[in-house]
Amino acid sequence: MSKTENVRGIIGLHMADKIRRLQLPAPQGRSLLTWEDKRPLRRVTVSQATLVETFRTVPSLRSAAHDPAPGFPCAAAPDSPALLFHGDNKAVMACLLANGWQGRVKLIYIDPPFDTGNDFSRKVTLRGCGTRRSLRDDALALGRQSQYADSWTADTYLQFIYERLPLMRQLLADDGSIWLHCDYRRAHYLRLLLEEVFGPENYLNTISWRSQTTRGAKVNAFYFPYSTQYIEIFAKNRSAPTTWNPARKWITMSEAAAAAEYMHDDGGYFRTSDPGSYSFDSLRKLHAHGRLYAPFGGDVVVDETLRRVYASNGGNIGVKYYLKSLGRGKYAVERGIDNLWDDIPGLGTTPSEDLGYPTQKTEALLRRIIAVATNPNDIVLDCFAGSGTTAAVAQKTGRRWIACDVNPVAVQTIAKRLHWALVEQAEKQCESQPELRMYRVGTPDKAGDADTKGTADVAFERVVSQGRQKVKVVVTGYQSPALTARLQASVKGAHRPPHDFADWRMAVDSVMIDPDYDGRVLNIALSDAPRRKRDLVSGVYELPISQRTVTVAVKITDILGAETLVTRSL
Repeated sequence: MSKTENVRGIIGLHMADKIRRLQLPAPQGRSLLTWEDKRPLRRVTVSQATLVETFRTVPSLRSAAHDPAPGFPCAAAPDSPALLFHGDNKAVMACLLANGWQGRVKLIYIDPPFDTGNDFSRKVTLRGCGTRRSLRDDALALGRQSQYADSWTADTYLQFIYERLPLMRQLLADDGSIWLHCDYRRAHYLRLLLEEVFGPENYLNTISWRSQTTRGAKVNAFYFPYSTQYIEIFAKNRSAPTTWNPARKWITMSEAAAAAEYMHDDGGYFRTSDPGSYSFDSLRKLHAHGRLYAPFGGDVVVDETLRRVYASNGGNIGVKYYLKSLGRGKYAVERGIDNLWDDIPGLGTTPSEDLGYPTQKTEALLRRIIAVATNPNDIVLDCFAGSGTTAAVAQKTGRRWIACDVNPVAVQTIAKRLHWALVEQAEKQCESQPELRMYRVGTPDKAGDADTKGTADVAFERVVSQGRQKVKVVVTGYQSPALTARLQASVKGAHRPPHDFADWRMAVDSVMIDPDYDGRVLNIALSDAPRRKRDLVSGVYELPISQRTVTVAVKITDILGAETLVTRSL
């Protein structure tokens, strides 16, 4: 095999040459919904996946032992890397199926477009909000940047979803499930599509999630405000049976609230429940621990002769369930969870999680879903990954994950977010620290303003520190024509002094460094991506390098998503 062929096939295994079309089985259920030009997905072309970036929390000098293994990651390997794909999810899922991932995914959560008719954008601001008290946040705004369009003509929305569901079904394990997030606009249609592809017998439930609290003008909306979104849940094969860990939740309350709703004795506040099928011996043990209640002021009678337990003044005995005392007049009670989720706030109530990406979901929502539908080390797939909430929660809870999005800014957001999660886990000395790999499938779009690349002023120096060879990288400037144009447009009429924009770091979102770049894959050993918008990148870095001649690569991503790569041989 030639060197060119090896580079080209290291990830794709020459799929484009060996596997032209992937056959798919027929849907499980009958067609309940029709539209113009409805086309079932019978086969799909498999595209090649190209590895473009890796990130590991424990950087090491390049050697054959730590280079990415040739070929596509094996689904059966318990230590398979975390996978992030940039490309159309239809092509990505076909690629996964062609490389042995069929039946490997335990949970698919998707938050696809809702067919809102809107074009979503994000507000672009210079970094460093709060570093100058004289500047308000809006004084650093540079307009809005388009993210994705959610406008569809005729029935193209239904066809778009319909073509992707069979691929998801093939990826699911027999005991896996799919959770499809939607709203009032298309929930009824999507339920029918899921019934057709997965079979009506595999329907599990519909979650109603109170995603926002109605306030302001929405309080007076005609025909009631829209405050609820929905999650349709289907099993791959309900008789497998489907992986399911019943969820519980804790509700906290004040002592006044506890006194109003619960009874009280020396053990604290409690409620009672019918003993049901408790045996005589079990009831006797509960009574010995003060856990039985007799109504009407009576006593609990334990009749050893007749082996029965009853209340002296009549009525049915009850089993006491006490509230948990949290101290300082606070109490908590554990309860089961039904299909009405009104205890998980949306992003508007948890602004600390806001990454500025439209339609972002909260970690608490995904934490519950992943806990219910998977076990540690199971594989979770989100092929409409957006801001990366699913991947982030899966990583933090010990699951393996695959994320995919066609939007370049989404992929950048996910990569940064997972870098944070991996570094945080490394700092806590977690046992498992998988490698993050990012692939490109097909020819996805670049970021909106990325056609005009920026330029950076970077100095490189090989130094010896504590007896080790290191490279010192100092970034002293960054310029971008697209960013300059936005700055000039925003300054007009704003009466802002020029020195407010003198620090180049206000325009940079992240700096990532590969100390031994091979010209093909950026193996990131250092990621400087501040979490808070008011924080700036450092600009000065030092990291180990090999004693031999190496190429050091620095990737700078600006606040518009444009990426600039600067390399130097040392």
